[in-house]
Amino acid sequence: AGSRPSCWARAPRRRASAAGLAVWYRSLTSGEPLPPSHWARQPIRQISGRSLDKDLQLTLFQYQTCPFCCKVRAYLDYSGLAYNIVEVNSVSRQQIRWMTDYRKVVLKDSSVIMSALESRIRDPSQSLAQLRLCYPGIVGEEGGKLTYPNRYFVMQPATRKSKKWRQWVDDVFVHTISPNIYRTLPEALDSFRWFDKAGDWEKCFTPAERALVIYTGAAVMRLVSMRLRSKYNLHRDVRKSLYNELDAFLLNGVGKRRFRGGDRPDLSDLSMYGVLTAMEGTAAFSTLWTTVRS
Repeated sequence: AGSRPSCWARAPRRRASAAGLAVWYRSLTSGEPLPPSHWARQPIRQISGRSLDKDLQLTLFQYQTCPFCCKVRAYLDYSGLAYNIVEVNSVSRQQIRWMTDYRKVVLKDSSVIMSALESRIRDPSQSLAQLRLCYPGIVGEEGGKLTYPNRYFVMQPATRKSKKWRQWVDDVFVHTISPNIYRTLPEALDSFRWFDKAGDWEKCFTPAERALVIYTGAAVMRLVSMRLRSKYNLHRDVRKSLYNELDAFLLNGVGKRRFRGGDRPDLSDLSMYGVLTAMEGTAAFSTLWTTVRS
């Protein structure tokens, strides 16, 4: 597989977010066989684009409107990479059960996925099999949570502000999303009905599975959103917290530039854009769009 690349200094230990996704890849250097259960369900979509290696196949196991999944899709699309999409049943998760036996070909953290792929694009001499060694997972002392200290580090120079705002998106802004999407039970139900359409669930799941995900998911996420509002001290009117954090990114991050990264979007811009698209089609997004335009 070649020599291991030098890795970057460890960042402060922190908790990894539950991305609800994985990118699977296979190359001759990894020597990993294709898991039989991978093809139990065909990819719901195949996105055309360029391939990093002729032996490389990227498959995104996702929840269509998960903010972290949206963030990875935004990066993959902007980079013009070819990849397949497999929609995961958020209740049974049967599409990703095989992953525990194939850890060597799986990247589960959205920020690690973006950093590893960006590193590969910047340095074609390194394979993903090599680069993934630069993102070791560490089990934290508190609660046994798995963390990735180097998740925001990219091969070749990357500005500190890019890392800062990528982390801000994961640690601050993303926690305003669910409380706004699932602000009330009716809004939660409407959102899941939209997810059903946006995710083409009728092509992935049986009618019974779809009904279970929609009604169970809406009830569960409404409760989760209430806990998140309390945990992260959001305003009682969660819309205000959403607008305030968006203003913080635009004023303190982007400023007078076209993008936070300057003339072209960087990883922090793509992270912010991707997370925002998780709300697309919901009442929260409609309200946000109207407010921004006014």
